[in-house]
Amino acid sequence: MLTIALESVRFFAHHGFYEQERIIGNHFVLDVLVRLPEPEHPSQLGESVNYEALFAISKEVMEVPQQLLEQVVHDISVKMKARFPVIRYSKVTLRKQAPPFGGDLAYSCVALEKQY
Repeated sequence: MLTIALESVRFFAHHGFYEQERIIGNHFVLDVLVRLPEPEHPSQLGESVNYEALFAISKEVMEVPQQLLEQVVHDISVKMKARFPVIRYSKVTLRKQAPPFGGDLAYSCVALEKQY
């Protein structure tokens, strides 16, 4: 299996359960990992997954405010698989910096793994 990943992609977005979070926004860190069968011709991008396209998908989804991070990682997973049917496994991890609930923590985190 071939693994292709984007690590620690930083976004400023307006996701959050509370209205104030969606108004003010927050910093997020995204990791995307996909696995696919090894291409027969690894020098041809058409047989692989273009990580620039993975970034574009992620950026498009991150620009749409959602109440739950679970919805964000789901939407990224669905769009990646639709664009690249060759994907056999995906993991999308989204971390929200300093979520505003009074605790002293760096990030909250939601991750979605899928086997196809």
